[in-house]
Amino acid sequence: FEEALGFSEGRAAVKLNGLWGFIDKTGKMAINSQYLAVWSFTEGLAGVKLNGLWGFIDKSGKMTINPQFKSVFSFKEGLANVELTGKWGYIDKTGNFMIEPQFNYATFFAEGLAAVRVGGKWGYIDKTGKIVIEPQFQVAGFFSEGLAAVLVGEKWGYIDKTGTMIIEPQFDFASYFSGGFASVKWGDIAGYVDKNGMIVWPVNR
Repeated sequence: FEEALGFSEGRAAVKLNGLWGFIDKTGKMAINSQYLAVWSFTEGLAGVKLNGLWGFIDKSGKMTINPQFKSVFSFKEGLANVELTGKWGYIDKTGNFMIEPQFNYATFFAEGLAAVRVGGKWGYIDKTGKIVIEPQFQVAGFFSEGLAAVLVGEKWGYIDKTGTMIIEPQFDFASYFSGGFASVKWGDIAGYVDKNGMIVWPVNR
């Protein structure tokens, strides 16, 4: 293969003769190479680009949502963020818009909320499309274990789902929480922070 992605839900995307398809775990082509670009399978569907537009297929290769979008990302929590006419919104697995295209950019849902950009600022919406945390951040990450990394000015901190700043902006880099810790970097030092903002296990680099 010219390129290959990792397995997800029993399928791996592979590039052959300039086009993408999917193999199963035996290495057999499960979906023939025919797409200009693809995303890996999530929640039973994969985004595929055909004739310049994106749609979605199921694991049999059936086109379940016809190519019609300028850009798409993978399904998360039952919704996929898609771009139509220069604005981003969210569709369900039937292809119907659950949140109409209205955002300058939109990311996937995590723990019931998704980061969206309105103008030049980032905030968060719920699954009804309602803004629950006003756009105010330079960049906004996804929620994990109840917290999300946000960029305020030139420093990263962490907010909870009410938008309250739980860990004050102080890091030059901040990742998502996993197992109660998040990787962070300040200056030349990298390490981990807990949910109370306490630095644990700093590593000089």
